[in-house]
Amino acid sequence: EEDMDITTRWLLALEDVRTRKPDNTGPIKSAVRNAIAVTTNQYVKSYLKKAMRKWNRKSAGLVKRAVVWLVDRIREARPDVWGRSVSAQEIAEQKKIVATEAAIEMDRIVEDADEVNDADLNLEVESDEESDFDEDEGSDNEDEYADQVDNQGSPSKQACTMTTKDNDGITPVTTFVPAKPVPSIVDLLLPPGKPTLPSDLVHALTWPPVIGATSCRVLHWYKRRRNEVDDSIREFRELKPMSIAERRARESIASFRVLSECANPVDSNTDHVESAITHLCDGKDYLELTAVQRLCILRILIEAAYDTYHVQQSIEDNFKARMNAIKALDAEERRAKKEAREELAAIEAAARERLAREAKETFVQKKRQEIIQNNEETGDYSSEFLENLQDDDVIDFDEDTKAEYEALPTADSFNKSEVNTVVAKIQEETAFGTSILVVLTLREIEQREEKHLKSLQDKLESFGDLESLYQTHSADRETSAMVDKLLKEIATCIDLKQSLPQLRSDAIDALNDAIDDGTVKALRTAIKTAKVAKLSGDDVETGGIWSLDLLRDAALELKNAESRKRVTEAQKDLVAKRNKCFIRTDPLGRDRYQTCFIHFDYDKSSRVWAERDYILRNGTPDKNEGAAVLFKTPESVSMGARDRDEDFVSSEDRDKPYGNSFLSFSRQEYHHTSELGTLAMHHWSCYTTDRSIRVLIKNLNSTNEKENALKEVLKETLEAMALASVSSDAPQNGVLLNGGSAEGFGQDKKSLPQEETKFRTSGDSDAFSGLKGNLSEDDAALMKGVTSAIGRRIRLRRIPNPERAPDVAQYIMGTITGWKTGILSNEEAVNKEEIDDDVSHRSPTPVPIWRMALDDGGELHITDNEIVEGLVRATKWTNQHPGYIERDAPFLSYRNNLGRFCGRQVDAPSSLTPLAFARQMLKKEQDLYMHLKSRTLENNWGGKCGSRNAWVASLKEYGHTFEAVRDGLLTLENAFFDLTGGFGTNGSSSHDVEAGEQTTESKLSGKDLLYHEVSRFDI
Repeated sequence: EEDMDITTRWLLALEDVRTRKPDNTGPIKSAVRNAIAVTTNQYVKSYLKKAMRKWNRKSAGLVKRAVVWLVDRIREARPDVWGRSVSAQEIAEQKKIVATEAAIEMDRIVEDADEVNDADLNLEVESDEESDFDEDEGSDNEDEYADQVDNQGSPSKQACTMTTKDNDGITPVTTFVPAKPVPSIVDLLLPPGKPTLPSDLVHALTWPPVIGATSCRVLHWYKRRRNEVDDSIREFRELKPMSIAERRARESIASFRVLSECANPVDSNTDHVESAITHLCDGKDYLELTAVQRLCILRILIEAAYDTYHVQQSIEDNFKARMNAIKALDAEERRAKKEAREELAAIEAAARERLAREAKETFVQKKRQEIIQNNEETGDYSSEFLENLQDDDVIDFDEDTKAEYEALPTADSFNKSEVNTVVAKIQEETAFGTSILVVLTLREIEQREEKHLKSLQDKLESFGDLESLYQTHSADRETSAMVDKLLKEIATCIDLKQSLPQLRSDAIDALNDAIDDGTVKALRTAIKTAKVAKLSGDDVETGGIWSLDLLRDAALELKNAESRKRVTEAQKDLVAKRNKCFIRTDPLGRDRYQTCFIHFDYDKSSRVWAERDYILRNGTPDKNEGAAVLFKTPESVSMGARDRDEDFVSSEDRDKPYGNSFLSFSRQEYHHTSELGTLAMHHWSCYTTDRSIRVLIKNLNSTNEKENALKEVLKETLEAMALASVSSDAPQNGVLLNGGSAEGFGQDKKSLPQEETKFRTSGDSDAFSGLKGNLSEDDAALMKGVTSAIGRRIRLRRIPNPERAPDVAQYIMGTITGWKTGILSNEEAVNKEEIDDDVSHRSPTPVPIWRMALDDGGELHITDNEIVEGLVRATKWTNQHPGYIERDAPFLSYRNNLGRFCGRQVDAPSSLTPLAFARQMLKKEQDLYMHLKSRTLENNWGGKCGSRNAWVASLKEYGHTFEAVRDGLLTLENAFFDLTGGFGTNGSSSHDVEAGEQTTESKLSGKDLLYHEVSRFDI
């Protein structure tokens, strides 16, 4: 007995022949071939093959009559196949009657299916309506693989099958084309040829089964490609071809080999790819697939899309454009290096001129002193003559002096070390914007300040007793003012002497961190803090500037960072053009542990991903290694099917040293230890904030060549991130975050307790309870019993672009991890409704600030006007609160960047509004109604009742509202359902109901019709 589902499939395939004309040979041939492939009944298979022997390319009348006769006999013998409720006894009697009538004719055509010579069958006649070239190429082996299906037949057939299976173990394969998949219900409903565009084959109701059929064909194509690779490898290695049994074993796990990352281990009985394809091809619901199965289907379609001609052509175009962009980027880099070399050459020239000038000035000064000393002994020249003596007069004073002056070194005669010393000095002076820079240590700065304080005190003591000076009023107004000024300066110096040590210690730490960081923002902040800590100032003696040596180093690093930033800004457009023509994302670099760091262009700007290989350890890790996430066993990191060693090395050479060496070398592409013969999982981690990336940069070793290069690239990446962030320098939500500018609110921050400047994990009950009073009654009921925001989930609502897209919001999920008391800026305070109009003139007020850890990395600091609303929003969103709708969610206004709006261009911005849908519904109703009204006797829609006119009027008047469009759509569906007469009753069909039997009829819903077997076949 053949399975009922299989019988139904090949009967449905042959039913299509009844409606075809004899000269339409392509569909008839396709239907017979599908039936031969589906059926497991050897008598039916033999009958159909016998009928195809009389095949004629121009006329298939004989084949059609044979097929129709067979279908009619099956209809008579098996009425239960067509949905009728018949008892088993009636079926047996009907079979007997039909078999008796057909016995005479059947005896003449029955023969063993194994005796049919496939080479004599004319199944490969060309037709314009056949499938594509790939399917025809694999049809040569179709009957061969179809006949290898296990069947229940006579003992002689079973013995023959056993012999065939034994021979398959030694018989080599002659083709790489795998067995074609058994046609499913979807395949039987598809047209025999390729559909022409535009086609209504794929729409809202048919896309799941069509995707299943497409995935089945794609997987079959990759099986074939996998077989080609296997055969080519064995041929290259001069190994014998594999047997049919080995080929079948490999094809059974083809999904594990082709899509390794989507598959379970080979030992598992679950094949997500095959099960998902079978589920969809059987016409079942897509939503019944698991998440893994859906990802497998998506993975197959993406892989197939990348192998299409258009995508390959696009990749080639991208590659050419990327090469041009790289050339332009290299040219820009060469230009930047040329400018840097020219700038350095100009500085070297200036340094040489400076050395020559200083040598001349030193010589002239020395000779002037000699002339003055000689004149004191001889008295030859008057003092007036010596005072008016110019430099040129000194040079021309005598022949010896003139000769010595001409012998002085020129600008080109100085060595490299002397020039480099002056170049470094010029660069330091340029970084501070001065002509003279005095570099001091911290101890020298303190000694200067002590000396300055001592000089002020000595000057004050020179005025004598201050009390008597004020009592006797002997001092004039200028003396009193001078004394008061000295007293203020001394008091200021004493106060700074007490407060500056801690500020300078913090500033020095900030300078060290900023130098390790190397970014412009960090260096500017640290230098600003150092200036506040009095680590630089004006030098009265030289007229220049004095500075701490560490501050000097930070200023030089800032100049280099600004130079890198200028280059980055100049190359920004070229880099964007290069990245737009993607092939794959290039890694930023590797560290000494071979960790690969990657920044994806379309990811968040603050993210840098790290990809690491797992450390393979056999057995259980040690106790001290239990928490290490990188320690794994080889079995736990393997994916997909293992490589076949027999494809690379013969069995005789596998145990020899050179054989093992070759296998170890070939496995290094999976893992550097050569212990895996499969794809290996990698451990991925992510640096989500700028602060974590700066810590990474600080921990990299500059002496290591790889890490030094990675360090420079990460610094450039941070600069690019800063350029991409529009409001990176502005405080978020009007809150001055830690690490911000020390100006403006510095005094107010000092007034806060030290523990209030850091986030705490408890103690916000009082601050949070005071905010719940602003909620409505419904929202307050949701927050009843919630006394603290710490540890609660929050859903934050932000509007990214309030000017261009004020109706599109962004919703962010996170968790509250801490709180503190911070400073609210005046700008934020003005926007608060509870603040008076003169708040901008008030001093900043401490307010509670909560820290929100984002689910996708990073953190935000939010204030009291967002914390309660976010908690209520998260509660409603998580629990699917009735009536809660996010009408400004981003997906509601999504537009596909890869496609375009197919209507008029002026209608594109409003294509998602209810009014646009109402217009489309009116247009479709008008087109469909004209075809339906002539096919019905009872027209209760467009007749005298006026339902249609009322429906049209309501949409034209209220079509701008969502509720009116929704009700109008339901009304139209019901009207069309009545016009078509419905699809039957909820139960047996009318021909299954006996005469006189009374039944209660009720209309089926659309979902019930699709899930009912009989009605679905009718549809």
